Amino acid sequence: MQWFFENDYTPPVFTAEQHIHSGHVSGPVSALPPRAVAFCLGRGLPVLQERFQTHVLMDALPGFISHSPALTIAGNCNVCFHDGGRGAPQAACYAETLHALGVQELLVVGLCGAFGEDVNVGDVLLPRRLLVEEGASRHYSAEPIWAVPEGFGPSLGDFLAEAGFTVKKYDTVTTDAVYRQTYYKEALWREKGCAGVDMEASAYVSLCNYYGMKCRVALMASDKHPLTPNSPPWDWGSLDFRSQRDNFIEACVQWAIK
Repeated sequence: MQWFFENDYTPPVFTAEQHIHSGHVSGPVSALPPRAVAFCLGRGLPVLQERFQTHVLMDALPGFISHSPALTIAGNCNVCFHDGGRGAPQAACYAETLHALGVQELLVVGLCGAFGEDVNVGDVLLPRRLLVEEGASRHYSAEPIWAVPEGFGPSLGDFLAEAGFTVKKYDTVTTDAVYRQTYYKEALWREKGCAGVDMEASAYVSLCNYYGMKCRVALMASDKHPLTPNSPPWDWGSLDFRSQRDNFIEACVQWAIK
């Protein structure tokens, strides 16, 4: 089914900018810095507040689905941080809102399930391409297969490697259905060169590309999928995963404010 039409020049019925200024939004709204970090994991903002001196830029972003606060770090007003939501619909709404409020560069920080043969819990994937298996991207491009981020800033891979993380530049896939990651499908994903799966990243990349925003994606493997039904069963995390995850969040923040 086609959801995006090349000859459709009509405007949306209502836009993120119109929503921002509508009666549905309560509280003050301000422009955002040119660079933003979207945490698509629950510990993102808490780690930021625990390890950095933060200021509230906005109590709640005027998003259509959810309303994360927007924070900055003391002494650095050029980067803002927010919770990036869960799933492609929230990601798309946040990306629309960020664009309407002036963001030009976006770092997406999240977790992924690892199904690559040589990817382990705690490894960091920096995908050059993201296979689109979510629905939001299909409203912004005709028959999208891959979402390809246009990067910005110094090498994120080098920075994370110097911080002690195992970095792998494998492609990933974004899905809408976590309980339909069958062995057959994951084998097909591996054949395409993918090694990890999340629920938000390709939607963020697709919308950034649509609006001419630059984007990077960093995903830490939080769990290792069994490669066959006879492999050890699925399990989440590892003995030291929580500390690895929190240090990964801090390192991404440090890179974003460089």
